[in-house]
Amino acid sequence: MPADGLSEAQIKAAYLYNFAKFVEWPVEALPADADLLLCVLGNNVLDGALQALDGRKAGEHVLRVESRSRNDPNLNRCQLLFIGSSEQQHYLVTLKALRDVPVLTLSDIDDFAEKGGGISLLFRDNKVVFEVNLEPIRNARLHLPGQLLNIASYVYGR
Repeated sequence: MPADGLSEAQIKAAYLYNFAKFVEWPVEALPADADLLLCVLGNNVLDGALQALDGRKAGEHVLRVESRSRNDPNLNRCQLLFIGSSEQQHYLVTLKALRDVPVLTLSDIDDFAEKGGGISLLFRDNKVVFEVNLEPIRNARLHLPGQLLNIASYVYGR
C-alpha cells in the first residue's frame, strides 16, 4: 500500500491535480475565467479517483472532469486528457489527432510518454513516478515549470 494509506489511483489523481495547477496553457486555449476541462477516456479509469477532482480549484480555474469516448470530435476542447489503460490499442490514433492542439495528454499506459504522450504516471518500486515527453508538450504550446521537470523520473526530448 502506498504512503499515507492512499491508493495508487488516488496518488495518480493527486499528481494530475498538481499538473492542472502548474501547467500553463496559451491564453486562447484557456481564458482567465474559463473552467479547466479534464477529459477522461477509458473504462474504470483510476477507480473513479479523477471524479473526486471535479469542482476543485486549480489555480484560478475550476477543474471539471468529464468522461468522453475516443471518437468524440470535441477532445480538442479539453485542456487535459487522461487516457486510461483500457485504451492501450487506440491511444496512438488519439495522440496523432491532437498533435498540435493545446491539450496535455496523460496516461498510466506504460510506454505512453515514450510513444509521444505528454505525461506518463507510472507505478515503480512501490511509488508513483512520472515521465514527461517535451515534444508533444511543445507542439501543444504548453509550458511546464522547470521544478516539475526536475522531479520527473525521466524526460524525453530534453
